[in-house]
Amino acid sequence: MPRRFEFRLQTLLRVRELREREAKRKLGAKLAQLAQLDALDRQAGQEIARQHERLRTEQASAYLDAAAIARRRSWIAAVRRAMAERERLRAAYRGELHVLQDELRAARMQRRIIEKLRERRWNEHIQAEARGEQAAADELAQQLHVFRGSARVGESA
Repeated sequence: MPRRFEFRLQTLLRVRELREREAKRKLGAKLAQLAQLDALDRQAGQEIARQHERLRTEQASAYLDAAAIARRRSWIAAVRRAMAERERLRAAYRGELHVLQDELRAARMQRRIIEKLRERRWNEHIQAEARGEQAAADELAQQLHVFRGSARVGESA
C-alpha cells in the first residue's frame, strides 16, 4: 500500500500564500487610490477648462461683472492648489507603491521557494514509491524463480 504524501511545511506554504494575497490586496488598494487621484485631476482639469471658457466669453461681452470674474479666477486658483496638493499626495503614493511592489515581489519569492521545495519532495516521494514497488516486484519475481526452480528439481527426482 503506497504511503500518502505529506508535506510537513504545508502550513508554512499556506501562510506564505496568505502573505502574498495580502501584499497583492495592499498593492491593488494603493493603485486604486492613485487612479482616484488621476480621475479627480481629470475632472478638475475639465472644470477649469469650462470656467476659462466662461471667463473668456464674459470678458468678451459688453457687460463685465468684475466680482464674478474675480470669483471665477479665485475658484480656478483654488482648484489648481488642490491639484498641486494631489500631485504631492500622488508622489507620496508612488513611493508607497514602490515599497508595496517590493513587498509583493518578496512575498511571491518566499511562496515560490516553499512551492519548489514541495515539488521536490513530491518527486522524491514518487521516486521512493517507484523504488518500493520495483523492490516488491523484484522480490516477487525472485520468489517465483526460486519456487519454479524447486518445483523442477522435485519433478526431475
